Amino acid sequence: MKVVLETIPVWDAFKKETECPVCALMEEAEKDGISYYLSSAIMTPEVRVETNDKGFCPHHFILLSKGGKPQSLALVMDTYYEKNKESFSPYFKQIASSSNPRKALKGVDGLRKAAEEREKDCLICKRMEDRLERYLFTIASLYSTDKEFKDYFNSSKGLCLHHSILLGEMASEALKGDELTSFIKDLFTLLEKNLERVQKDDWWMTQKYKSENKDKPWNGAEDAHKRAVEKLVGKVRVLDPATGK
Repeated sequence: MKVVLETIPVWDAFKKETECPVCALMEEAEKDGISYYLSSAIMTPEVRVETNDKGFCPHHFILLSKGGKPQSLALVMDTYYEKNKESFSPYFKQIASSSNPRKALKGVDGLRKAAEEREKDCLICKRMEDRLERYLFTIASLYSTDKEFKDYFNSSKGLCLHHSILLGEMASEALKGDELTSFIKDLFTLLEKNLERVQKDDWWMTQKYKSENKDKPWNGAEDAHKRAVEKLVGKVRVLDPATGK
């Protein structure tokens, strides 16, 4: 597996000391994707063919609509709608000409499947997925080749549960043998330790709302509820457009 290492952005993400540096990287990847498909790139024929054929998942369509570039998105949607007609029109006709409930419902089912087929791809998710693969590979590779990074990694807050599992699953692409075993052990020891840390912060937050504790220090737990969610499910993750998971 030949992957271009993303050493600088990975180092930068770890130095932010968030609950998950991979979430931070994917947040930037998502912003880049939104920016790209609202830029002048959508005027080029090859990009328009892509957007017409593949489109975006519901999540990224909504983010595009909030991207502050109405003209760009309007151009994308105009030709995307034209492409939709090829898939949807037969079922609208079937429903309109139905002579009984069974035929009408069959048309509705066909339209549902056609709509799901149009939503199953997402250009932004694909761009994010490609970058995620490089980021995860880079983390495992740096653990092996850069002692400074390994030490930094092992003293960090680790990753969220979601990205820890993904990293553990793909680590064998970059590491082998004892090195792979060591990495997986360190990765999930770090995860367990930091899940415990976040839970303790969250617990203290619940205690701070009791009258007897109102004058006691927060000890950094002011945002524990948000970090508890982020650590468990991640802040930004690549979705499967077909399932939303």
